[in-house]
Amino acid sequence: MRLLLIMLVLVNLGFFGYHRFLNETTDTSAQITALQISPEKISPIVLSASSAVAATAPAVAPVTPLQTACVEWGAFGGADVARADGALAALALPADAVQRRVTDIDGYWVHMPAFKTKAEVDRKLGELKALGVTDFFVVQDAGLWRNAVSLGLYKSEDAATAELERLRKIGVRSALVTRREKFLKQVSYFVREPSAATIARITELQRDFPMAEIKALSCPTPGL
Repeated sequence: MRLLLIMLVLVNLGFFGYHRFLNETTDTSAQITALQISPEKISPIVLSASSAVAATAPAVAPVTPLQTACVEWGAFGGADVARADGALAALALPADAVQRRVTDIDGYWVHMPAFKTKAEVDRKLGELKALGVTDFFVVQDAGLWRNAVSLGLYKSEDAATAELERLRKIGVRSALVTRREKFLKQVSYFVREPSAATIARITELQRDFPMAEIKALSCPTPGL
């Protein structure tokens, strides 16, 4: 299975090359057919010396760079990002073999509205702990959301709604869901031309990150 990931990349690249060659052959044949005009419609023309040289010079085909094979691991968000950073660093891969991509995506925020005073925040945190809720944090940034209590960040509205319903069942009444644009940071890792041993080691990490995926694909352009 681990070797199959890289083999799939090579097969995909081979198919791409064959498909490109087939399209070019078809286009060339169509051009040849279009040039088969009637002899009586041919008018002689006089070429200058420079034009004759240009007409006889062979056309240079543009060189298309080969795509490099990569394994993508991800995507991660929230606290899992730091854990994934550490797990991948422990593999001690060459720095130029790993590309880290951060993407801002829309998300859904389960939270309590901002409180006016720290005393109100502390009282609400005490209530949450009494209900058995421990996964939360208080927004400290200045602005509209300062002193709001965050109870979870989710990529889908369904997931956020399900968490809101769970909280309400245990007694959290004032929580709500708000959609935020470009609110979540999602991280993916791309390992360039991995060996079979590297793929095996990344696959082993799935035990600690069951929601992450491993995909074989062409490497993305650096910086994108």
